[in-house]
Amino acid sequence: MFNIAKNAIVEDDVSIGDGTSVWYFSHIRHNAKIGRNCNIGDYCYIDKKVIIGDDVKMGNKVSIYEGAIIKDRVFIGNGTSFTNVRKPFAYKKAKKYLDTIIEEDVSIGANCTIVGGVKISRGAIIADGSVVISDVPERVFVGGTPAKKLKDE
Repeated sequence: MFNIAKNAIVEDDVSIGDGTSVWYFSHIRHNAKIGRNCNIGDYCYIDKKVIIGDDVKMGNKVSIYEGAIIKDRVFIGNGTSFTNVRKPFAYKKAKKYLDTIIEEDVSIGANCTIVGGVKISRGAIIADGSVVISDVPERVFVGGTPAKKLKDE
C-alpha cells in the first residue's frame, strides 16, 4: 500500500512500491518506477522512465529528468535538479538523453544541480548548493561550483 496526495499527478504505467508517499503538487510521468518506503516531497517532478530505488527520501521541489537512475537509500535535498542534456538548445530536441546514476547510500544536499551523464558512487556526500559536472568517487565529500573533493568520508 502506498500514499498519494489528492492533488498529486501520477500518470499511467507508473510503478510505486509499498510504503511510499507522494506529497502535494508532485507530478510523476508515465513509465517511472519508484521503489518501496520512499518519500517524495511537495512540488517534485519525476520524468518518464526515471528509476528510483527503495528507501529514497526526496525533499520538496526536486526535479529529476529522464535518464536518471537513483539506487537505494539515497537522500536528495530540497530544490535539487537533475539534468539530462549537456548542451541544451532552445527549439532543438536532444538526440539522446544522458544517463545519470546515483549509487546506494548517497546524500545530496539542498539546491544542488546534478548534470546529466555523471555517476555519483556509493556513500558519497554532496554539499548544499553544489554543481556536479563530473563523476564522484565512493565515500568522498564534494562541494562547490563545480563540485570538487573536499575530504574523504
